[in-house]
Amino acid sequence: MTGLIIRDTYFPDYSRFAEVPVRMVFDLFLSEAAAFNNTLHVYQGQDKLGHTSFVLRRMDAGLDPAVKPLYALVASGSLSLPGPTGKIEFSYQLNGELIEAEQWKSFRVRVNAPDSEVEADIAWKEGDQLPEIEIKKSGQIVMNTYMAKNLLENPGATGWITQMLPVKMDMKSISQASAAKLQAREGRLELAGKQRRCYVVTATLMQGYEAKLYFSEVGELARVELPGGYRLLEPMMHGLEPGMSSFE
Repeated sequence: MTGLIIRDTYFPDYSRFAEVPVRMVFDLFLSEAAAFNNTLHVYQGQDKLGHTSFVLRRMDAGLDPAVKPLYALVASGSLSLPGPTGKIEFSYQLNGELIEAEQWKSFRVRVNAPDSEVEADIAWKEGDQLPEIEIKKSGQIVMNTYMAKNLLENPGATGWITQMLPVKMDMKSISQASAAKLQAREGRLELAGKQRRCYVVTATLMQGYEAKLYFSEVGELARVELPGGYRLLEPMMHGLEPGMSSFE
């Protein structure tokens, strides 16, 4: 990082900040290399839970300029979350493709929790109404696409699967989320005690839930805000936010 990020400055009326193309922000992120790695620490409140690494590539280098650019995103890492009988350790990987950095073309999420003997594989591509889903427990399939569709179409359905979901989902919200475009706008960050311009990229998740990615003016990924109080911070931020300890 070129400076220490002390805090974000939020403006409720952020409409005064100009919208910008998402691809412009992603191209800044990629400005120093064809593939740029960025690792952020994952927190909920003051508790550090793990880490996530991001790799972004622009896949259309050297192709016809009339062709819409395609961006490939890989996010992978590991988390340690509290469970009923102790901590649950798991790893995860997201592979996604974005047309012009704004519209999902495909994505795949894989999660593996060896101690709990749980594996999940969720994949979606452009044109699908629902993602392909396969969740295994101790090697046995406990959820697939057909079962998930029946579950989501039944408003009264309950069970451990629905209770584990981070947000309430239904058929309509899944379709809306996969069709939603990423958006970007200008914003402000305080860097080393000075107000600096930043860029905020917003991705719609389920039923009004959003993920917000904060990039510095030179394209460094500084922070990600997720539902449920989860946040991903660039390590230089650690110890500089209220209530957080010094570097580990």
